[in-house]
Amino acid sequence: MQWLVILDPIEALFEATDTSLALIRQARLQGIEVETATMDLLHFSGQPLVIGTAEDGTEHCRGLDEYDLIFMRKEPPYDLAFHYATQLLSLSDTPVINCPEALRNFNEKLIALPFSSHMPPTLVSASPKLIKKFIDQHGSCVIKSLDSFQGKSVRRIEPGEDETIEDFTDGGRSPIMVQQFLERVYEGDKRVIMLGDRVLGAAMRKPRSGYHANFASSDALKTRLTPREQKIVDDVGPWMVEQGIHFSGLDFIGEYLTEINITCPTGIMQISKLDETDLPRQIVDYFIEMTR
Repeated sequence: MQWLVILDPIEALFEATDTSLALIRQARLQGIEVETATMDLLHFSGQPLVIGTAEDGTEHCRGLDEYDLIFMRKEPPYDLAFHYATQLLSLSDTPVINCPEALRNFNEKLIALPFSSHMPPTLVSASPKLIKKFIDQHGSCVIKSLDSFQGKSVRRIEPGEDETIEDFTDGGRSPIMVQQFLERVYEGDKRVIMLGDRVLGAAMRKPRSGYHANFASSDALKTRLTPREQKIVDDVGPWMVEQGIHFSGLDFIGEYLTEINITCPTGIMQISKLDETDLPRQIVDYFIEMTR
């Protein structure tokens, strides 16, 4: 069995906690030949191809159809290079995790909108007028650029901060997401790792300071799902699988769904340590079974 993992340059990844590296290590332990590549090594010449690097460092130019499974693990932001890469991946008959069509169709902020009944009050708009009205109605809010990740380009905003709205929307030209600020973010942002339509594990990310909760700037704490959160997972999970999304991360603050991460969900090493389990093994086993 042979897998391909498309990711950021390996030398820039932190081996102890990086999810992609953990999956590569585990797959190789289970006898799978894993090659890695960066997006720029995807190309087309009569067929979709890639220059992949094997475990021993040798490079091979192969057709994407020669692999049994492809992981698209390039971290955000989603840009045109990422978009074009998903188009090349769509030309292959090899299963891609996550599905390149889903990666193109669903922005990680907007993908949660079909489940807005489970979200805090939320507005998506480029109109400063509509945004100001929403903030006046709901008070303290957070505004998020739609291409932000790891808490970047996310800011708390109060009524009257019109200049910030103008900056984030580029003068009303770029849509953003605005959500009512949830004070419970200081208790933590709960990351729930999904494998298919089931929960694999969860961790509470409690900010060390401020309100930006992510694994880089927060303490990872042991946690479990509340009944309300489990109900949300039960609603979201089957829909995700229908879209070809088999590996994802749901984010909760105060039992409200805030985002769904599908490009490069992280946290399996932190959760494995907290729960004394082996998430990489479970994930690799799942995809071995899926491709049989």
